[in-house]
Amino acid sequence: MPGIDTLANEVFIYASLLMKHFNEAFEVRLHQLGENLTGLQIGVLRMFQYEVLTLSTVSQRMGLDPSSIMRIIDALEQKGLVIRETDPDDRRRNPIRITDKGAGILLAVPIISEQDPIFRAIEAQGEEQVSQLRDVLRAIVTQFPDGRTVAELFSMAPGGRIPTSGPANLPNKE
Repeated sequence: MPGIDTLANEVFIYASLLMKHFNEAFEVRLHQLGENLTGLQIGVLRMFQYEVLTLSTVSQRMGLDPSSIMRIIDALEQKGLVIRETDPDDRRRNPIRITDKGAGILLAVPIISEQDPIFRAIEAQGEEQVSQLRDVLRAIVTQFPDGRTVAELFSMAPGGRIPTSGPANLPNKE
């Protein structure tokens, strides 16, 4: 039986390959819509779908340098997908909110589609196995603050599904 370090490495490789296939299918749908966004830009945009955040919070959650995140947010802002606001109580703080256009793109381009090869591969495993996999992944990610935040969003949503509505009434999570 392999040790936990070997198993962890194998999990990492499998997870990386899954993300590669998720991202490839997603980018195909994005380009079909005529949007020229990188996977990283979409990832950052998705962070604003349910929360108003600051650049520093996005940087911390993604584990990327603030200057890298600033360039991504600048690009999203230039495309009209997010807007920087001013905090009336702290002028140094600039909450960032998704725009209707940004929310519209996220609604028009689902994270996963039934036509995606990765969806079909997951579906082929059967509901019970997929549910078990989800439970194991949730148990792992909820050991981290951002994972707990995501799990919390799922638990609050009707039917355990995060709503796909627009940016109305977003909480300011700081």
